[in-house]
Amino acid sequence: MKRFLLLCLGLTAFVGARPSLQFDKDRIEAGQTFNLQFIVPVQELPQNRGALHLETHDNFKLLGLDSADQVMRPDMDEIFNSFFGGGGRAYKARVYSFKVKAPKKTGLLDLGKLTWNIGGEANVVSSKIPVEVQRSYNDDALAVSLTPSKKTIYEGEQFSVTLSLHTFEHFQGGLQATDMSTGNDFIVHRNDLSNMEFKHVEGTRREMKATTRFAWLSPTKSGSLQIPSFKFKYTKLGEPKVVEEKKQMGNMSFSSRSVKQEPIETETATAPLNITVLPLPTEGKPADFSGMVGSYSFDANFDKTNLKVGEALTLSISIKGDGIPGTITDPKLPDFSDFRSVPPENSINKKIKGTKVITSKDIKVFLYPKKKGTFEIPAITYSWFNPAKKKYETASAGPWTIEVEKGEAPAEPVYQAPVSAGTSTPAVQKQEIEFLGSDIRFIHAITDKSETAAPHRSILFWVLFAAAIPFYLIVNFAITRKRKRNSNTALVRKGKANKLLKEKFAKARTALKSGDGKAFYAALENGLIDYLSNLTNTEFKGMTRPQMKQELSKRGVKEETIEAINSWLEKCSFVRFAPVTASTEEQSQMLADVEKLCGALKL
Repeated sequence: MKRFLLLCLGLTAFVGARPSLQFDKDRIEAGQTFNLQFIVPVQELPQNRGALHLETHDNFKLLGLDSADQVMRPDMDEIFNSFFGGGGRAYKARVYSFKVKAPKKTGLLDLGKLTWNIGGEANVVSSKIPVEVQRSYNDDALAVSLTPSKKTIYEGEQFSVTLSLHTFEHFQGGLQATDMSTGNDFIVHRNDLSNMEFKHVEGTRREMKATTRFAWLSPTKSGSLQIPSFKFKYTKLGEPKVVEEKKQMGNMSFSSRSVKQEPIETETATAPLNITVLPLPTEGKPADFSGMVGSYSFDANFDKTNLKVGEALTLSISIKGDGIPGTITDPKLPDFSDFRSVPPENSINKKIKGTKVITSKDIKVFLYPKKKGTFEIPAITYSWFNPAKKKYETASAGPWTIEVEKGEAPAEPVYQAPVSAGTSTPAVQKQEIEFLGSDIRFIHAITDKSETAAPHRSILFWVLFAAAIPFYLIVNFAITRKRKRNSNTALVRKGKANKLLKEKFAKARTALKSGDGKAFYAALENGLIDYLSNLTNTEFKGMTRPQMKQELSKRGVKEETIEAINSWLEKCSFVRFAPVTASTEEQSQMLADVEKLCGALKL
């Protein structure tokens, strides 16, 4: 064994070293400086050598060049490799050091091309120098950004924002959104982020990226508006630290050094977005402008133009466009004073189609003509502003001519006046005799009864009669009260508020048990909004936060209670749409807190 080792060491003395390229650091971090070293054994230096030239690529920046002679000593790997033909013995070499600054971009990049002028000719040492640039441990392990589809829009115009998340190799998880509010100046339709998928970044080892359209927004006013920063917290790996440990064993002490990296909880945020909102032009603005901004279609028609008195006439209106998500105003309808009408039926739907949220509204108006005749119903128009064409547009349907005929009168009952005494009896036809014969009723004799048996002469009759009067009044009062309550929509909704709230909380508990975070937060948010709507008979859905605060303030709700309601709605909203969710314990506490808040509401 000893002879074999001496043989190996002896062989390394006869093996020569070769020129090589290496870095002075094991880890090259983005934005930091490092040295690219070109090592050439002195005995292999060309006699007619000239200058070395490094042509940098991929935003690497050359800061300087230095050279010095050094004695290169092999490490254990080189000694081992020397047995197979590598360079294993110490040798003197010329070390050319290129001081380079790495770019901010991470991944596998090309540092550049190295050439050496020898004998007046440029010789390529290396045409491509691959470098793995990594994120600094001091930098964020998560990069987040918001990108708007437009930065300059019109008031009421729809635009979208895209959320991008980029994790680097020292990202350790624990991602949680702490604030994803878009502010109070926009009507928002949020996308569902539960299926947000992270994909591997090409050319990197442990970097992941996810990009999705976060929401569609529409400004409620003109001017310079801002979407505040989205905030996230997560865990990253800290910078390596050298830890020295000393151990005492008897009279001897030992020391060891190790490198440790501990996880650190930190935060990051997107940059705020500044949006310029232009007011709508006044030139060419129609008198019946609907207030909608976008690309719209409009259609209206009657189901019939000929009918009879007593029949129903249905006017169907369909409006569709990509303006304010979830909102479409009604068109101005003609005068229907010649018709009796009932409350119209409205239905609104939102659907993501391509890069837009399309809102459609269907209206059905039911009309009943009061009399026969010919009625001319003028055309119905609908106007909107098209930001793509920068002009107002109008669509029209009609006019219509409605023909109403007299309806069929119901059959009147046959009535024959009684014949008075002394008048001659009219002749009866044969058919009448046959009819009367089939319709005759037998007459029974009335048995004689004592006059004292009459009901009104009984004391029991008057007792029951007197008792029936208050019973009738009580029943009549109850029926009247019930009808009044049923006709009072606000009272009916308020009476059902607690029952409906319990149903929402029951759904939240079911979702909590099944681990369905999306359904849990939806039930919690909808339960709170519906409870407020039922208590006040006011639709809070679709309101902006300032409108909701103002409405609650009008009703005498305390300021701290309003802030608590707003805080919970915001929390439910961004946690619901965040790519991660809270723990089961945190969700249970949220449910208990919202129940307590609703129980304390007095409206």
